[in-house]
Amino acid sequence: MSLIPQENGSYRHPDDPGEPTTGEPRLSITDLEGEILAAFVAGCAVLEIGTGLGVSTRAMATTARSVTTLDVDEWVHANIWPTLPDNVTGVTSISDLVGTYGAVFIDADHSTEAVAADLELALDVCDAGLIIAHDTNAVAVRDGLRAAEDWHWINTTHGLGVLWT
Repeated sequence: MSLIPQENGSYRHPDDPGEPTTGEPRLSITDLEGEILAAFVAGCAVLEIGTGLGVSTRAMATTARSVTTLDVDEWVHANIWPTLPDNVTGVTSISDLVGTYGAVFIDADHSTEAVAADLELALDVCDAGLIIAHDTNAVAVRDGLRAAEDWHWINTTHGLGVLWT
C-alpha cells in the first residue's frame, strides 16, 4: 500500500476520497503514536473504532492477540482491509461485535457527539478497562470524552488519551 509521509509524521493515501462525514482527507497516527499503542495493547484482544488508513491497526496488530476494527466506510473496506495482517478482523456494524475486549482504541468520526457515542460503546465492551483515544489535541474530541473522568493525556503530535476503568 502506498502511503505518503507527511511533515508531521502522519501518513495520507493518494486515492483517499476523504472521511465520509466531512470529506477531509484521512490523516493517520504517527510512528511514535503507533509504538505507544503497540506497547499498551500487547497481548490483548483489541477493538479499534475507526480503521482509517490502517496505520494504527497495523501497529496494534504487531503486539495484540487480535484486533477487531469497526468501520462503516466502504472505501476502507475495499482498499484498506485487504492489506491488514491476519490477526485483524473487519466489522461494519456494532451488531457484528462479539464478546468483550481487553483494550479499545477510538479514532473514528471526530465530532463531539460521535466521540461520546464511541466512548459509551468502549465502556460497554472493554472488560480489562483500557481505553485509548486519538486526536485528543482537538477540542471536539476532548469534549466528547468528558463523560469519563481520570483521562491521562499523552502529548504527541495529535494527542493520545488513556483511560483505565
